[in-house]
Amino acid sequence: MKILMSAFSCGPGQGSEAGIGWNWALETARLGHEVTVITSTEFSPLIEAEVASGRLPPNLTFQIFMPGWLTKLRDRGLRGRFKSMTWFFTNLAWQLVLPSHVRKLYPDLDFDLVHHVTFGTIRHPTCLGGLGLPLVLGPLGGGESGPAHLRRGLAPFDRLAEGMRLLHTWTTRFDPISRSAFADASVIIVRTDETKAVLPTRLWSKVVCNLGIGVEPQGRAGTVPRRDGDPLRVIFAGRLLAWKGLHLGLEAVSGARRAGADIRLTVVGDGPQRRRLQEQADRLDLGSTVEWRSEIPRSELLAIYEKQHAVLIPSLHDSGGMAVLEGLSRGLPVICLALGGPGVMIDDACGRAVSANGSQAEVVERLRRALLELADSENLRLGLSRGALARAGELSWSRLVKLGYDDIAARLGLSKPVAPRAEPARQVA
Repeated sequence: MKILMSAFSCGPGQGSEAGIGWNWALETARLGHEVTVITSTEFSPLIEAEVASGRLPPNLTFQIFMPGWLTKLRDRGLRGRFKSMTWFFTNLAWQLVLPSHVRKLYPDLDFDLVHHVTFGTIRHPTCLGGLGLPLVLGPLGGGESGPAHLRRGLAPFDRLAEGMRLLHTWTTRFDPISRSAFADASVIIVRTDETKAVLPTRLWSKVVCNLGIGVEPQGRAGTVPRRDGDPLRVIFAGRLLAWKGLHLGLEAVSGARRAGADIRLTVVGDGPQRRRLQEQADRLDLGSTVEWRSEIPRSELLAIYEKQHAVLIPSLHDSGGMAVLEGLSRGLPVICLALGGPGVMIDDACGRAVSANGSQAEVVERLRRALLELADSENLRLGLSRGALARAGELSWSRLVKLGYDDIAARLGLSKPVAPRAEPARQVA
């Protein structure tokens, strides 16, 4: 198939949205499809370097597009306090102007389909449905929400923010951009059943469930046992936001230590909750038990994973979970809540996805017991470590993208990919 792929965020070696955009483009091309990716300037130097390296498939082309006026507005916004809102509105404006740019570049629209990949959210996904080509959306997330009883444990401002997010999710049913995109779409890929559930039932016949976020196999030969006398080293990596649930994790670590377990927690990330969480750790008398690291380059983060024994990610709602995947790929059992993407990825063979039912105290108690299990039995942890490596293999980028395009081709009645052409990969500036 000849595919026009929209990936506002796309960059090699990145996590989160940029990693999703890059890997869907790369793996789709590796399947033999002819892929033209339109992306913003966010990671253009990295893309240019990859194109120049000659490592990319010959049937993968990049078209980098960003109006000058939007670049200025983006950069001005990023110098302020509300960076996430800046990216939200920059993406929205980019999606609005993209169709006219595509028509100028490709007046014949000689593509079999348009695939919108990032930003992968159900909120204002794309405006490319008006091109008249078969439209694929996703993988999309954003329909996940934390249970009400756990949201009540947040600070008032954070409860308000979660309430506004729920309202925003509900309004996608009436938002003209979202409604138009969903109506035009031939296939809608969603990451979890929770996101499918917030879509109108009339759209469900178009929906395919695919986590849509994978990991590169590490080729690790086996697991590394914990030495006698070593503490259980646990990592939390991610933005320090209220809904990431680290406040629950700190309570669980404290409880496990009171029960006699020697646990050390490394927290990697920055965010508005940092001071509140550090104050909570002090109240719990965790002291040097917790090592606080600021946001660091991804290569440094991956090196830290190699020194850990488990991952703790108690998110209240997360459609993906790159930290979960990175932990699995390095043989680390993952402890999470049975919610969103992490709840789909993790089972009792590779970690513990604990129930989020009941009171907050009951949820913390389940997290505490999971930590104690791993701290008390190295044989159990090693078994889960082997299961983590196996699960990472099942969640490889190549497998997930192939499953996605098998579904797309079957639903659209399109042909299977042909062998890639012999010329080198190109970048069109």
